[in-house]
Amino acid sequence: MELVEDLAGEDRQRASDRLVAMGEAAVGPVLAVLCDERSPVEWSTAALVLQRIGEPALEPLVGALAAAATTEVARRCSSTLGGLRVADGGRFAALLSHPAPRVRESAASALQDLRADVEPYLPALAGVLDDPDEAVRRRARLAIEAAGWLAVPMLREIRRGTGRRRTAALTTLADVGGWDALDEADRRAVARLIEIKAAREAPAPMHLCGSWFAVPTADQPAVLDAFGLAEPRAVTMRLGGSAWTRDHHGWSSVPHAECRRTYVTPALDGWTLVFGKIPAVAHAAPADSETVWRDEVRARCAALSARFGAAHCYGASCGDGWTAWCLAEDGEVIRFYDAFEPGDQTGEPHPAEAGLRLPHISAFPMEAFEGVPREGIAERFREIQRTLPAQAHATTLAARLSVDPSALGPHTTVAGRAVLALTPCGLAEPSTPGALAI
Repeated sequence: MELVEDLAGEDRQRASDRLVAMGEAAVGPVLAVLCDERSPVEWSTAALVLQRIGEPALEPLVGALAAAATTEVARRCSSTLGGLRVADGGRFAALLSHPAPRVRESAASALQDLRADVEPYLPALAGVLDDPDEAVRRRARLAIEAAGWLAVPMLREIRRGTGRRRTAALTTLADVGGWDALDEADRRAVARLIEIKAAREAPAPMHLCGSWFAVPTADQPAVLDAFGLAEPRAVTMRLGGSAWTRDHHGWSSVPHAECRRTYVTPALDGWTLVFGKIPAVAHAAPADSETVWRDEVRARCAALSARFGAAHCYGASCGDGWTAWCLAEDGEVIRFYDAFEPGDQTGEPHPAEAGLRLPHISAFPMEAFEGVPREGIAERFREIQRTLPAQAHATTLAARLSVDPSALGPHTTVAGRAVLALTPCGLAEPSTPGALAI
């Protein structure tokens, strides 16, 4: 069909409009192009035509998806099916019983896009919470979660029943509304599980991305008071770390999602660690957040050290080379370093930095290869690598001065309990949504 060929040319918009006007008659040729990995037509162009045609393309797309011979063709068909313009979401709900897992997953994805309008199809989605395919189960949970609190009564009913769906329902309840979405029976069950796991929990290395404070005290109530935290709830260390990681990495439109709660460790080798975004930093405009962070860290470390004798703040990123540290004693910041703002240092290098190279200092001086012949550059490079001092990092400083969270283990002494506590932002908001590892 000449119009389909025109989808690869400069007049693709006109061709698209005419194909859409043809409706069902255009579905077969356009679908063939979509499934042809060698076609000069961009698959996304063909997909948009089919999505605009809508209902007549549904069954052919389902057939193509179920029969897809390659992962790429399956991906194209699935993406197209998920965005198909179909007036009745019940058509997608009916596909949740299709024999092909790919089709069931795509149908759940299409229902997820309905968000609150998915309510009539929640029972159908609940029916695949125990689907034999993990991808289908995951997509069904996301689709139910998209309905928000409209799904809570159904999920609570599933929790009171039997079968594998109970676990998926609990996770989805937590993702919808956190602690507030659980009924009293589930709250008691979760609390019991936390107590059981905490009793035999050994410290384990934490994934670090963000900043944390370290205070040389085992007086947790005093630390909570110093940070203005309230309503501490006993948790496992794993749960506390999971909450911090989720709050830092998760994207959410929920107000104050990053700064509602703080993870406070038990005393680890005599140091209490505090993980959580400072509210003032979370509230700052993106362009100002780094400056606000540096100012807040300096001020908070100084205040904490006046109360506890010393206080540290460390920062590390899992996505780039950022690292930072702030060290304060007796009410005064004696050292501050930020790898991305080396011109904003405070104090001279700390003795704990001895033998280390600051991250902003070039590893290879410009003159390193002067006079070295081309064939000797590789050997000169290896020679310099062998002689370079190790690069300083927050975890290195923490290991030398306090506690390195990335190196926790059975050797770490533990006193007290881990807690999640609420910031002033958290006190004014519902519980934070999101299932956490216990």
